[in-house]
Amino acid sequence: MNTTKPILKTQHVSVIYNEGKANEFTALKDISLEIFPEEYVIFFGPSGSGKSTMLYTLLGLQKPSRGAVYVRDRDSATFTERERGAITSSFFGIVFQNFNLIYSLNVEDNVMLPQVFVDVPKADRRARAQKLLERFGIATRRRNLPNDLSGGQQQRVAICRALINDPQVLFADEPVGNLDSESAHTVMQTLSEINHKDKKTVVLVTHDASYLPYADRVFHFKDAELTKVVKNAHPVRIEDVPPEAAAETDTAAVRELEEAGGAPASLTLPALRAWTLTRFLSGELTTKQLRRLETCMGLLLKGDIALDDFQTCLRVSFAKGGVGLYAGTAARYARRTGEILSAVRALERQADGKANHAQKRALIRALRRFVLEDFYGDLSQSQIAHVEQAITARVHKELTDDQFVERLMLPNEKGGAHLRPVSAERLAEKLKVILASFDADYVHP
Repeated sequence: MNTTKPILKTQHVSVIYNEGKANEFTALKDISLEIFPEEYVIFFGPSGSGKSTMLYTLLGLQKPSRGAVYVRDRDSATFTERERGAITSSFFGIVFQNFNLIYSLNVEDNVMLPQVFVDVPKADRRARAQKLLERFGIATRRRNLPNDLSGGQQQRVAICRALINDPQVLFADEPVGNLDSESAHTVMQTLSEINHKDKKTVVLVTHDASYLPYADRVFHFKDAELTKVVKNAHPVRIEDVPPEAAAETDTAAVRELEEAGGAPASLTLPALRAWTLTRFLSGELTTKQLRRLETCMGLLLKGDIALDDFQTCLRVSFAKGGVGLYAGTAARYARRTGEILSAVRALERQADGKANHAQKRALIRALRRFVLEDFYGDLSQSQIAHVEQAITARVHKELTDDQFVERLMLPNEKGGAHLRPVSAERLAEKLKVILASFDADYVHP
C-alpha cells in the first residue's frame, strides 16, 4: 500500500446546518482525517453520528462550513466547475443503500449511464458494461428492468455502474442495509474484491460491527465527532469467510437483527398504533431496544407521558430503564414522533368536523412537508400542488395506497408529480404511517 501521500484528506472540517438560527444543528465537528491509496476504510457509528455526512463531504456533495477537503493534495474549494464534474464522474464512484437505479431503464442502460456524461462512444460503453456485468454474474439480466431483479442483484448493478468510469475511490453508503444476509455477504465480498484485486480505495459507511475486522482502518464516529481511529494489524479477507460462517465474526457490539414479519395479530388498536409508529421510526435498534421503545411509545400515545418525557425515555441508558439512544438520535426520534402526532390530531379534528377550511389546508401542507422531508429532488410548484391534491384524495379515502403511488408517478401534465416508483412508494409509506396512527382502517401490517 502506498502511504506516501493521502488520496483524500480533511483538515478541521465542520458541517453546520442553519448556522446562527434557533434550529442550528452540527452534523460534523472539527474532523481531520487522511485516507491513503488502496486502503479499505470504514466509517462506523450509530445513526446520526455524522459518518454519512463525512462521506458526502469528501465526495463534494456537501460543502463544509469550516475547514478544507483535499483530493490528491489539492483543496477541493479551488476546483473549477468542470474539474469538480470530472472528479465526481470519474475519480469517485458511489454505491447507495437504496440502489438509486433508474427503474425505467434496463440493467445495461443503467450501468452505461455514467459514461454518457464523459462522451464515451456507445459501442465502447456497451462493451465496458458487458464486461462488468459478466464479472459480477448478472450479464444474463442485462435486458431486464431493475424491478425484475432481487435486491442483491440490483446492488450489483449499482456497483457495476459505480465502476464503469474506472474511479480511484469507491464510496459505499450502507450498501447492504436493504439486503438479506446472503445477498449482503455477496455484496461485501464484491467490495473486498474491488479493493484487493482492483487496487481501489474503498470507503464503507456502516453501523454493522461485524464488518469491522475486514477494514485496514476503522474511523469511529459519535455525536458528529471522530472519536478514534483503529488500525487492524491483520485485516480479515471477507472472501475467505463463507456466508454461513459470517455471523461467527460478530462481536458483542453487533446489533441484533430486526424482528422479521408483520405485527402480531393479537395486538390491540393502541398497541398496534405504537407498533406501527415504532417500526417506522426505528431502523438500527436491537430487538430489546425495540420492545423498550414500543413501551415508551405506548405511554406517549395513551397520554401517560409528554413528548419531553418520551425523549428522556429514549435517551436514558438501557440499564436504567430507557432505550439507550444517543442524545441527537433521541431528539430526532422525538421530533419526528411529535410531527406525526400533530398530524394525527389534525386528522382527528377534521374527522370530528371541528376543522375549518384554513386548518384543513394547513393539515394538507403539513402532510406534504412531512412526506417530502427526505426527498432530495427538485419539484416545481405544479408538482407540489399535485402531491397535495393526491394527499387530499388519500386522506379522504378516494385513493388506495396503490392508486396514490400511481397518481404520484403520472406526468405533471396529467395531474401527477412525475416521481420515480421508488420515490412515490416511499411517500406513500410515510403517509400510510400517519393514517395508520389515526384510523385502524388504514393499518396494513
